[in-house]
Amino acid sequence: DVYKRQEYGGVGKVPMLSRTLQRSTLRLSKTLWGVPEADHPEMWDGMFQRIKAEGFDGVEAIRPFYTRDPALLRQLLDKHDLSLIIQIHTTGGGFSANGEYEYCTSNKLDDHCRSFSALCTEAAELGPVMINSHSGHDSWGSDHRAVEFLLKAIEVEQQLGVPIVHETHRQRLLYSPYTAAPLLAHPELRGKIKLNADLSHWCCVCEHVFDASDPRDDFWAPVLTAVAEHCHLVHCRVGHAEGPQINHPDAPEHAQDLAAHLSWWKTIWKAQADRGLAEIWAEPEFGPAPYLQTLPFTQQPVSDLWEVNKRVAELIVENFASLEAEHN
Repeated sequence: DVYKRQEYGGVGKVPMLSRTLQRSTLRLSKTLWGVPEADHPEMWDGMFQRIKAEGFDGVEAIRPFYTRDPALLRQLLDKHDLSLIIQIHTTGGGFSANGEYEYCTSNKLDDHCRSFSALCTEAAELGPVMINSHSGHDSWGSDHRAVEFLLKAIEVEQQLGVPIVHETHRQRLLYSPYTAAPLLAHPELRGKIKLNADLSHWCCVCEHVFDASDPRDDFWAPVLTAVAEHCHLVHCRVGHAEGPQINHPDAPEHAQDLAAHLSWWKTIWKAQADRGLAEIWAEPEFGPAPYLQTLPFTQQPVSDLWEVNKRVAELIVENFASLEAEHN
């Protein structure tokens, strides 16, 4: 293998290949999902130091991480020159009486609009470069509730002056390519809403890895083009027909799944560069169990999560650099 593998906690930079395309610069974000140190403010300094040393430009965090000690968080991010992406979950972000995280607690439009406004206002106080929203409810499809929510979201984004992206996530408004496409083409929304493209979810929802060369997938190329036109962040997780996350990016049994996702990400990055975005944000976002497969009975993970996301970061940089070579 051309790249030396690093054990969890090791320091080894993502390869120093070119991260520029036209006038755009690739920025890598490190998810704090599944990172044990994120739960302990006394460990944040060392955690951020390691993340920066490995070649990342920012971190993405959800509640309650960024509400634990906002002043310390801002101080340490500035110390290590790391940007912040905040992830919110409309009608979520709290904890139930038994201590379980509440991800989505309503399917009502008004509840999601109120929650979106409150969570985005709170997040904006920390000075993020972007807010990533798990928005709305999948039961809305692409009907009037979906349109009304996104119009409200555009208003909130304009008021706060912070870019807000909506993730293509299961349970949520943009859970499927078939319902997302009409929203992206809607005359009041086209060119105004911003996306976080996590296309692994669509593979899981549709039980299919899309292939534009297959006649049954003739819809895919225009859908991907529409996604690319609206995309400001890519969550780089690789899904497959039976789930949102493969076991390892180098696993030969998932080589075709990986190749498909890499091609989609490159299409998006090229479109972002063509639009003149100064920064192109990409984030390796493989997650812990139950996304990460485990062995029965022992619940032993089949892969090391830190190492997996570091490998995905290598693949991102390699493939982004190949775009520059093709452009030149």
